[in-house]
Amino acid sequence: MSMEGCVSVKNISSCKFNRFLPAHNQLGTVIGKEVEWFADDFENNIGTIAFSQKKGDWNYAILRRNWMGDFQVCKLTANFRNLGAASADCRLAMTAAEQSGQRSLSEITDG
Repeated sequence: MSMEGCVSVKNISSCKFNRFLPAHNQLGTVIGKEVEWFADDFENNIGTIAFSQKKGDWNYAILRRNWMGDFQVCKLTANFRNLGAASADCRLAMTAAEQSGQRSLSEITDG
């Protein structure tokens, strides 16, 4: 597989991640306590990794800009045993989402 044209994923701060979302977002309630945040080169896809104390596992969410420029969840994945596995899978999924032009859940259900 060629790396040419691949989108890279970078770590970002929680403050930057939260600037992309509405003030009333409840993402942490759904996936747990967020510990890492990511964005792709173009900042069309963002992701976060969280630890769920209730279940004792690691989870992540990937969000993608919709046609209006707002972020919508496009992937939620759970049940990782450790942070490293969740981080690696999240980064791969973000790269794949950007390369495939994966649509957000709202875009899929609305059209």
